Amino acid sequence: MTVSRRTFVQGMGLALLTPFTVRSLAASSSETYARFNLGSSPFNSEIDNDGIVFDLSVASGDPSQTGVVLWTHINPAAYVSGQTLYIDVALDEGFTQPILSAEVSADDITADRDYTVNIDLEGYLSPNQRYYYRFKYGNLCSRTGRCHTLPTGSLESIKMAVVTCQDYTTGYYNAYSHLADEDVHCVLHLGDFIYEYAEYEGFEDSIVHSLALPSGGSVAMNLEDYRHIYKEYRKDKNLQRAMEMHSFIITWDDHETADNAYWDYDRDTLGVPSHPYQSGNNNPDQLRQLRRDAQQAWIEYVPARVKVNEAASHAFDYLQIYRSFQFGDLVDLYMTDSRTYRTKEPCKDGTAWENYWCTDYENESQTMLGKTQRDWLIDGIVNSSARWKVWGNQTLLAQLAGTALGRPLVFANYDAWDGYQWEREKILSSIKDSSIDNFVVLTGDLHSSITSYLKVNFNNINNWNYDNLVGVELMTPSISSPNMNDTVEKGIDVGSVFTSLLNGGVQLNNPHIKDFVSNIYGYAVIEFNHSELNWTVYDIDKKSDNPAATKKIYKEFNYEPVGMWLTEK
Repeated sequence: MTVSRRTFVQGMGLALLTPFTVRSLAASSSETYARFNLGSSPFNSEIDNDGIVFDLSVASGDPSQTGVVLWTHINPAAYVSGQTLYIDVALDEGFTQPILSAEVSADDITADRDYTVNIDLEGYLSPNQRYYYRFKYGNLCSRTGRCHTLPTGSLESIKMAVVTCQDYTTGYYNAYSHLADEDVHCVLHLGDFIYEYAEYEGFEDSIVHSLALPSGGSVAMNLEDYRHIYKEYRKDKNLQRAMEMHSFIITWDDHETADNAYWDYDRDTLGVPSHPYQSGNNNPDQLRQLRRDAQQAWIEYVPARVKVNEAASHAFDYLQIYRSFQFGDLVDLYMTDSRTYRTKEPCKDGTAWENYWCTDYENESQTMLGKTQRDWLIDGIVNSSARWKVWGNQTLLAQLAGTALGRPLVFANYDAWDGYQWEREKILSSIKDSSIDNFVVLTGDLHSSITSYLKVNFNNINNWNYDNLVGVELMTPSISSPNMNDTVEKGIDVGSVFTSLLNGGVQLNNPHIKDFVSNIYGYAVIEFNHSELNWTVYDIDKKSDNPAATKKIYKEFNYEPVGMWLTEK
């Protein structure tokens, strides 16, 4: 639907807080999406290449068939009360084919949102169309951003980039320099967009960007700390350029709040075992506020179309970020949130001997997604008519264990899905029982490249048993966060199971894993067509400040659902 055919309500832009709910025009300026009036906008201005006004440049996210969320930030030093922010959207980079011009209400550029602006253009654009956009504030114009709405109807192919885990303190974003030039429809970010650390723990002698948090803490303690971290990350020119060139679809993992975050249902508060608030006074109100602060900073600095209820006091009601995307008849994508509703990681609170014999990971009460989100995911996948059903997941779904004749003796990481096995089997068996094929899970978190078959029963070591196979899991390496190889070389304790698996062979103990490497950094590109997918993992140096660092192909894989063949190219 184009702008010329759009019916406006009092000339104001519509912004979604929940499905089918239009933002009230009387809403306060602290609401998530900014209001805007359509009309001509003056753009014969100098481009702000030095970031005097648009210090974090521009970005876009959550494309739909008829819209996208546009984002920018006004440098507080350049903020002028009552001054209008203008937007231009066009079909060409020179803006000779204008589509939309508008002005943002000055009341929606405030310190309440840390001078961030999210604008939802849902309903104003046309399907499968590339657009260019820019902002103007005062006498300066932002750099130009580019976005691409989602397609409808029959598609021959679609290509996306997949990224995860971008700790800024221990590496350079050379991968993003290359990603900016990729010919992809969008970028999927599977979590750990920021890390709560001032310095990545254990790597203090390898810090390349040291952060001094406003609180003076070693980890984020409040909203201002989280905001500061996002701003420092978003100042990176390589990340800026990648977000200018592509629309991002982003979910989160634990470090957007704190390491190994979960929800403590017994006390109805955030659980963060490594955070000073929990190891200190363990005040539930203080922990609830930490979660709220992390949520608010995320929606301020991430362009996303999510459900927000500003009046809600509970974390579950305030923000819902799991959501789906439809790429014509080819791909249905489900992006989940495995941190907000998850229960505590099992088998951690006893002695080493007690933890070894612990079987709490089998309990039905152990949940990663929560029942509502789990049912949403299963229903979406089993009822999808798309050729490919794709799950954007955070932590390793496949089993990773020390085994004997296929039987697990000990699991490497209960923070991943091995700690939530009843729910994993529930999801995978529901998909298998519904005769769903073409199922793919895209995963981040482990700072490794892993290619794996997915099974209802991982104890069955036969990778050719069709009745047990569900699909494939493809994990992208980290952009910059330290990988297993770096961690072991530093002498950091990653657990005896992890160490023994790395030394003794992940695949020998886990034959469903076709490929595993944890000594590269970079990203992956996935291309779908009707008969197969192609997965390419790129290895790009992060240890030198060199945007032109060589981009090398680590490996390429092909997956054909007919016969469920996963082959290295």
